[in-house]
Amino acid sequence: MTGLLTRMGARLDTRGGEAKMARFRKGWPAAATPGVKFHRTAKVQYRYLEAGNGQTIVFTADPPMTIEVYGPLVAAFAPHFRVIVVELPAMGFSAATGDYGFAFRETNDDLAAFLRAIAGEGSIFAFSCVASLAALDIAGRMPELASHLALMQAGGAQAFARWKAGRDPKGILARPVLGQIAMARMAPRRMPDWYRLSVGRKEQIPHFCNCAERSFAHGAMWSLASAYQIYMDVAEELPRPAQPILSIWGAADRSHPAGNAHSLAQLYEGVRTVTFDDLGHTPELEAPDHVLDAIQAFLKA
Repeated sequence: MTGLLTRMGARLDTRGGEAKMARFRKGWPAAATPGVKFHRTAKVQYRYLEAGNGQTIVFTADPPMTIEVYGPLVAAFAPHFRVIVVELPAMGFSAATGDYGFAFRETNDDLAAFLRAIAGEGSIFAFSCVASLAALDIAGRMPELASHLALMQAGGAQAFARWKAGRDPKGILARPVLGQIAMARMAPRRMPDWYRLSVGRKEQIPHFCNCAERSFAHGAMWSLASAYQIYMDVAEELPRPAQPILSIWGAADRSHPAGNAHSLAQLYEGVRTVTFDDLGHTPELEAPDHVLDAIQAFLKA
């Protein structure tokens, strides 16, 4: 019964996927930000932004962030890199089909298909938060896709189990069907509290909130309950990537336990670490120039 309820809950977050794909390609999500494109894989229509030339660096939009807040990051990185910002499956405006079930390897394999088709081989994975698990998994199993990993607020499965428990102490989001219904109702209300907790530079919160409110008004998704229940229930052993790893940490992020800081360095040898004391959960958005400097120094090293 639990498995059936879990699948039912996930379907709540993917229902009407084909209709959403068509609507997003023709509506506000296609026109709101210059350079936005769509790419269809077997299970997901990814919404992404591409700009600049040079080695490819891929950023994953960390929901409730959508591409609309990545303008300053793109402006900082595009003179030096070919920049891709992609919204994750069933997040933002990357609609998924009803066949998509949020499973860990299922999600990572579909994201890898996007990366192979759009980013190509030898990209820098600059993934954020839970998406860092995908970066580690894809880079380990398909090493040709990544040259370096520059991960923000990253950790292993145990670190994210602690993070998940702290963000859902009553276990509401962890309950199939109920979690999806609760998230759909409270997502717009939860968003300002999330930013107050996670953002280090508080003066940027109104801008982040305004962008997210506008995106929600046009149908943006934040399928956090399904991610909690399925994707983050990681049973597979993560491979050890051979690529160099940089761990970037915003110490002003109050959404993560302090013990999660640079936990990648506890899992893997040779991890380079950079800490920004005044930045929060998305240091690449709060101070893109600082993160650019850190990544460029990492690549040179």
